[in-house]
Amino acid sequence: MDVFKKKPETKILIVDDCLDNLLLLQIILNDLGYQVQQANSGEEALTALDGTLPDLILLDIQMPGIDGYDVCKRLKANPKTQEIPIIFISAFSDPMEKVKAFKLGGEDYITKPFFIEEVVARVEKHLILTWQKKKLKQELKHRQEIEKKLVESHQILAHILESCPDGIAVLKYKPSRKKKPAYFHCTFVNAVMADFLGLTPEDFINQKIFNSSLDRFAPSLFHQFREVIDNQLSFERDFYYETLEKKAWYSVRAIPYNEGILIIVRDITERKECELILHQTNNVLYQQAVTDNLTKISNRRAFDVYLEQEWKRARREELPLALIMIDIDYFKRYNDHYGHEAGDRCLYTVAQTIRQAVKRPSDFVARYGGEEFAVILPNTETEGAQTVANTIQNAIHDLKLPHDQSPISSWITLSIGISVKIPTSENFTQLIQTADHALYQAKNQGRDRIRVFFNCLSGVSSTLG
Repeated sequence: MDVFKKKPETKILIVDDCLDNLLLLQIILNDLGYQVQQANSGEEALTALDGTLPDLILLDIQMPGIDGYDVCKRLKANPKTQEIPIIFISAFSDPMEKVKAFKLGGEDYITKPFFIEEVVARVEKHLILTWQKKKLKQELKHRQEIEKKLVESHQILAHILESCPDGIAVLKYKPSRKKKPAYFHCTFVNAVMADFLGLTPEDFINQKIFNSSLDRFAPSLFHQFREVIDNQLSFERDFYYETLEKKAWYSVRAIPYNEGILIIVRDITERKECELILHQTNNVLYQQAVTDNLTKISNRRAFDVYLEQEWKRARREELPLALIMIDIDYFKRYNDHYGHEAGDRCLYTVAQTIRQAVKRPSDFVARYGGEEFAVILPNTETEGAQTVANTIQNAIHDLKLPHDQSPISSWITLSIGISVKIPTSENFTQLIQTADHALYQAKNQGRDRIRVFFNCLSGVSSTLG
């Protein structure tokens, strides 16, 4: 069975006049294995689309020259590009802006500032939908080829219909007259369709099918079948149908046929289950990629991505960004004395305690490495960071995890370093270095304490223990 596989040649075009957004999105998507092309204006995007077409476009709205709305309008008017899904990423949060984006043909809308997880989830969702559409078109083309051959010979038609694994029926439409309601009646049904309906083919032939008869399958199905005849356009839809004996998904396709319709029903339960498994697998794989296996909090890779994102946001908005670096005091002695299994349990307990002590949704806790942890606090001044650090240290003290080999306490303790900066450059490593320096001061001055980095490379926010 076919399942979606991310291909290395999957191409994504990012259109944004903000270099920070372009770089961040490129890093994220390149890291996920996608080929990324950038354009910093609407004109550049339209020029890029004259070459190899991308599989998906991330499009900013507010840009100099041709804005995102006009770019989308032109792409949807061009048969060559109209099928490319477009996800708008914009700082506009007005609902009417979103409505306009969808009316112009946008498939999705993400408001800045965005969360990395949201962008990744929506990109992958629309790539999967695009892949499914292509597969459905291939299947439709295949069916159309079969249907063309069926017209050539009634004998071949009967043979194929009876041997087809899909349920097939031909319904003639009888419009209402003299106050009698409109109905369909069946002129052909194969064994698969009859079995699905719980009847023999003979019992189903010439049965009158009224609006109410189809209600048990789906509301408005009778009217949708009638529109196929009125508009001479095919109709296809997936239905979930449940009885006492069976729960299943079906794909129902209705095709104009003479004065009625040809109905094709396929059991797609297995495909739907595959899609569900795929979705769950993608979520699991993503969580595995950004989660530390031992402590069940975010890992160093997730920390690097989030810190870079928040550093750029803080620089753009001229807001303070705080980083807390945390080290378990004398953890090697703990491991050597109690054993690695107890050490692992200690790391897990400390990590979960830190995470519970950090309250805001935007705050971020990660295992930085070994027995070291990090907390990122967006839009936080020094006083706020000290409050969080004190809360973390007090929570660890309250645990009273025995540590007989510690020369400073009978319990597990922490050394904590804090650095707070309003970014002025793109280099976020200076925040890590200064927080590390404050952590070094805390350890050098006796451990079980908190130190804050100031420009003079010294300073004490609090001393505990």
